[in-house]
Amino acid sequence: MRERGPGRPDGGRERRRSRAQRVARPTSVARVFAGVHRPLLRALELLAPDSRSIQTGWRRLLRRLEPGREDFPALEELAKLDYRTYLRHARASDYDTYLEAVRRQGQAFVRQGVPEDQAIAALAFYLESSLSHLLRRTTESDLALSLVRLAAATQRFLIAGYTEGRAAGWQRTDERERLKLSRDLHDEIGADLVVLKLYIEMIATELRRGKVEGARSKLEEALALVAHAVDSVRRLILDLGPAILEQIGFGPALRLYCRQFAARTGLVVKVEEASPLTRLPPGHETALYRVVQGALANVVKHARAREVKVTVGIIRGAVLVMVIEDDGVGFDATRHPPAEAFGLAAMRGRIEGLGGRLHVGSKPARPRGTRIEIDLPLRERGAP
Repeated sequence: MRERGPGRPDGGRERRRSRAQRVARPTSVARVFAGVHRPLLRALELLAPDSRSIQTGWRRLLRRLEPGREDFPALEELAKLDYRTYLRHARASDYDTYLEAVRRQGQAFVRQGVPEDQAIAALAFYLESSLSHLLRRTTESDLALSLVRLAAATQRFLIAGYTEGRAAGWQRTDERERLKLSRDLHDEIGADLVVLKLYIEMIATELRRGKVEGARSKLEEALALVAHAVDSVRRLILDLGPAILEQIGFGPALRLYCRQFAARTGLVVKVEEASPLTRLPPGHETALYRVVQGALANVVKHARAREVKVTVGIIRGAVLVMVIEDDGVGFDATRHPPAEAFGLAAMRGRIEGLGGRLHVGSKPARPRGTRIEIDLPLRERGAP
């Protein structure tokens, strides 16, 4: 058997040791709670019997988000992560599983169209309701501080879920747009070019035979195909957005797109500029253009509307305001169907990513219709 030198440790033993060290090394989540595990466990034990009262107080605080509203069906999912659930994970020192559930909840909120600031506010209200109950039972400040640490970690993972959910949604949107573009190129322009090639071959044959009249009629039909292909290319350029925005600016591009959309669908689309539109930051122009595209597509698919009005203007040179409203059937804005919710979530993600706000109001009863309001600061996030 080959002997190992004194400077050469047992490779297998070293690998096993390093693997065991990796397993034993605490995760970043465990390190966050390592210093507060005992007071947090104690705080959770005190709060677990009060879970029902805490949630009652939390729902009362939630009404601050929208006065007069009694139910928040999407945010009710947060209530399932009550202090009995926290306690179960804390007793097992299994914070990773709990925070993974929070992250997945953030992804679900994106799909449901729950605004990020509303979810964060809901968590803050839950903490407020919890602290009021905890302080009735104890004056130990380290217990309250451990609860704040738990809330901060929860908010962090909820935001991470929002970020991941939006990224996945944008990827699906991009894939759908690419698929639509390839289908349009194949079905419209590709088909026109194939027939045009056939006509040119027929024209060449007619000319070789000296049949000028036959060639002339085929030439007229070929010209009509070329005109149709040119119109298709222009429409696809408008659908893509950024190229036309760079050429003519947001205001003219918006009016041109709405005019062509109305011609294609038969929907009456009116565009009103409440104030003159100057050139906007490129990211703002693209986001607003995509929002208008998504809103009009939703109207055609779901609203059964006859007319849409797009109003846009700039307030004091600092904030762009856009309103898109239709006279369609409307829907329950708190319980809209998944297909519509995804489109609205994609719009909201684009606007909130630039520091703006998007609000959706809809009435299934008369006066019915849907109204999308956008407030978007013109200074790009991070600009001086």
